[in-house]
Amino acid sequence: MTMHPKLPEDWRWIRLDLLSIVVGLIGGLGAVAFRKLVELAHEFFFNFLLPHAPDGNFIVLLPVLGGLIVGPLIYKLAPEASGDGIPHIIVSLQRFSGDIRKRVGLILICTSAITLGSGGSAGREGPISLIGASSGSALGKAMKLSARDVKVLTCCGVAAGIAGTFNAPMGGAIFSMEVISKKFTSLDAVPVLLAAVVGKAVASALIDPVPEFVNPRFYFTTLDMILCFILGPLFGFLSFLWVRCYYLFEDGFLRLALPELLKPALGGIVAGVCGLFFLNYGIMGVGYEGINNVFKLASEDPSGRLLLLLLSLGLLKVLATASTVGSGGSGGVFAPTLYIGVMFGLAAGLLAEMALPHLIANPLDYGLLGMGAFFAGTAGAPLTCIFMITEMTGNYSGLPSLIICCILSYAVARFLLKGGSIYTIKLMRKGIFQDLPQPVLSEVSVAEAMQKQVVTVSPETRISKVRDDIYCYNYTGFPVVDKGCLVGMVTFDDIRKIPLAEQETMAVKDLAIRPPITINPHQSARSAMDLMYENNIGRLAVVEKGSTQRLIGIVTRTDVIRAYEREIKRSRREQLGRQE
Repeated sequence: MTMHPKLPEDWRWIRLDLLSIVVGLIGGLGAVAFRKLVELAHEFFFNFLLPHAPDGNFIVLLPVLGGLIVGPLIYKLAPEASGDGIPHIIVSLQRFSGDIRKRVGLILICTSAITLGSGGSAGREGPISLIGASSGSALGKAMKLSARDVKVLTCCGVAAGIAGTFNAPMGGAIFSMEVISKKFTSLDAVPVLLAAVVGKAVASALIDPVPEFVNPRFYFTTLDMILCFILGPLFGFLSFLWVRCYYLFEDGFLRLALPELLKPALGGIVAGVCGLFFLNYGIMGVGYEGINNVFKLASEDPSGRLLLLLLSLGLLKVLATASTVGSGGSGGVFAPTLYIGVMFGLAAGLLAEMALPHLIANPLDYGLLGMGAFFAGTAGAPLTCIFMITEMTGNYSGLPSLIICCILSYAVARFLLKGGSIYTIKLMRKGIFQDLPQPVLSEVSVAEAMQKQVVTVSPETRISKVRDDIYCYNYTGFPVVDKGCLVGMVTFDDIRKIPLAEQETMAVKDLAIRPPITINPHQSARSAMDLMYENNIGRLAVVEKGSTQRLIGIVTRTDVIRAYEREIKRSRREQLGRQE
């Protein structure tokens, strides 16, 4: 009789495990289907269009053509579908209990296939993860499961997709828990692992089960292991540079005065030009075939000339991917990051062989070592890399060296990126803190976080004066105040549309001033972040409660972060005081 109260909870986990098998089946099928869809798009662009081109160099324009198709699809139907699918899944878990809008998933799948098939430099793991996540979310909602269980099934879908792609169920499951959720219990892990195993089994049954790139020896000597203490931090620093470069391109395209639907085509130009230099080495597209070609070349001719080729391929892949995905094109950064890591890893292995001839095990093994360490730093996922590469090689002898490299790379990159990764920095900018305890934000008031000294402009202020103030104060906008009351906001985007000659004569009141989005000082910092995220803005005007609209401060995302850090430090001091 005492067991009866536990039966409902037991049934919950049994049901979740059974549903995870269904999600794994769909995720595995989705991985295969998307791969075939990319191949179909590639067939159309490279085997149908290209042979009819008047010039062989027309291949440069294929990613541009893909961008011209992708741009309108994204920005007319689902603007959220631009870029990688992984951050979108994280947002759905953090903000919407795993709920993924069906249109976004469908558009992202189609646009990613076109981007990759036309030669854009991106990965297919993001879209594949979204296919699996969408299936898990839809199944959970159809079964009327709790929000927590829907989140678990969403993560099951991601695990199945990644496992089916890399023939690595443990790697897929840990990626889902380490990157996507980060808040899993041991019980939650069971359905995720089940889904990953099923996804891998389905994909292996339908396509070649051998990993797309493999260097099976993967053996390291004691000297190699010692070198890993140097290589790990080095790859962490390189990961930091890659993430910074990616966001430099993304920010540059955002500021570019060009219609949003044309930007993916512009990014395609860069990708096409980069790919033209080395057509057979995977700069265009996913890049796995290029990795195989490089491994083959390195095994035949490990010379200094190859070292220059490897560094060139790594740098060109950085430029091609940052321009393809950063411009708003659809596709992931998972595969390109692996590609870049392999190139830099092989280069490190060749340098080690030149410096210590016949003393290191095999320079080629450094390719997989670099792949793991580089992705660990870039994505903040050391455990994923350790398990995935071990599964892919089927060899555990290189595990100690791999662990050293991945952990040190992750530690250095996390320090330099201030706790972020290539997936989460974009979300942190929007106020979505994957690792931030939300109760802390709920306990901090806007009054504690806001700036009380506010630079304002009046409706009569000349546009040229506002422009000068923007450069002087390094702000992107100012509140417009009339007789002590807030009437609107004027931003740099409003001003830059006006010709310079007219800025000298026009006043702020002549603009179509956007209505102010406000918050009260007694509301929580969590509410402020939610409001900024929903309206895609970086600041809120703080006004007195009531209808007076009297401006008393400004709160920005940075202000909330600082208030959060102060609150955490205060809590730690209190805990230390209690312990003493």
